[in-house]
Amino acid sequence: MRNPIPILGISYGIAPDYPSAMAQQNADIPAPPRTPDIARKTSETALHALAERCREEPLSATHWTALGIVQEAAGLDPARARLRAVLLEPQDAGNLNDLGAADPSGMKAALRLLVLDPLHGPATIMSALHAFGQERYIDAQRLLTRLRLSDPANIEATFLLASSLEQGPPQAMAARLYRTSLVLAPEDPLGAGRALARLGAGPAEAAFPPAHVRMVFDGYAESFDTHLTGRLKYTAPETLLKLAHASGVASSGSPVRTAIDIGCGTGLTGAVFRPHCRHLTGIDISGEMIRRADAKAIYDRLVTLEAVAFLRNDPALYELAIAADVTSYIPDLPGFLSVVSARLEEGGTLLLTALEPPAGTAPGLGPDGAYTHSLTGLEEAAFNAGLRVLKVERGAMREEAGQPLATLFLAFTKLRQTGV
Repeated sequence: MRNPIPILGISYGIAPDYPSAMAQQNADIPAPPRTPDIARKTSETALHALAERCREEPLSATHWTALGIVQEAAGLDPARARLRAVLLEPQDAGNLNDLGAADPSGMKAALRLLVLDPLHGPATIMSALHAFGQERYIDAQRLLTRLRLSDPANIEATFLLASSLEQGPPQAMAARLYRTSLVLAPEDPLGAGRALARLGAGPAEAAFPPAHVRMVFDGYAESFDTHLTGRLKYTAPETLLKLAHASGVASSGSPVRTAIDIGCGTGLTGAVFRPHCRHLTGIDISGEMIRRADAKAIYDRLVTLEAVAFLRNDPALYELAIAADVTSYIPDLPGFLSVVSARLEEGGTLLLTALEPPAGTAPGLGPDGAYTHSLTGLEEAAFNAGLRVLKVERGAMREEAGQPLATLFLAFTKLRQTGV
């Protein structure tokens, strides 16, 4: 907790001295309108109960936060409730984040907090992000630099400042700040290692640490299905199923006994393969992805864990393993194929996708930050892992910036048992 800082005559510590004024404003809070729709009775009851609590305890940020959540779920505007929560507990980054930099009231709250405390961390981050969105890079850098001077261990400010500097000539400074981010958070949730690899200032093998992959896909989970299948035209599951049928695997008359969907996400691949599997396991590093997959009731078993760590310790053997759009995040392809092979029955099948490098470029970390693999490299790594290529098809599993991504679709069969 910081010591109170006198700013503009106000002694400001954890909260500014204006709750009493807010209490007067809250004296007459309108109750949410009732709806005749019987299906909304539960939501209506919660809205009225929370509105009543806010009237009775207008200085409780918890009540305002809860009211905002329920209002949003009911399709009502939560901005007013969230703004009250921010003003009551300005140091709670979650409230400010819920209000959002894109919301005018969110920026109004952030600017007000910066007047009261120019070193307010969450408000500075929101204001910097807003400045980035308006291409006011110098303003954003000034805000973030000031925050880092007062709080050198602020990982968000350090990473965002590095990201902004990466766009201009001072890339050496960006690299130094990314390295500082790694010192502040060695598990690297924000992806400093990936940024360093993209700049050629760090090893490509460090681009996707588990903490970063987890954070990216936890944040992506809510919009994953619609974005991937709609905007990016993702078709990897359907293409892999056709490849399986062409390889004599998972036909409608002969479902596989045991299958594992590696990097299952929200269950897009599992939904396609479910009718062709008697028992289907899903494994993913993202808890939010797993939660959404679980809600679809596709899998017989779901596990939240990094894939290689899980496969190394899983005692089960599978007749079929599927890895759709997984190798894009795997630097150690031979190691990955070895642990997958060890979990396949002899004669079992592995289906996977791999991004091909653009013409004239070597396999490795691409400019978009995803790993690419050559067919020769895949065949060699598979052979060393006791796998043989059954079928290969070329196509595009999705688009990127409106362009199809060159993709290898492969089916392997397990020839022999290997050690891991």
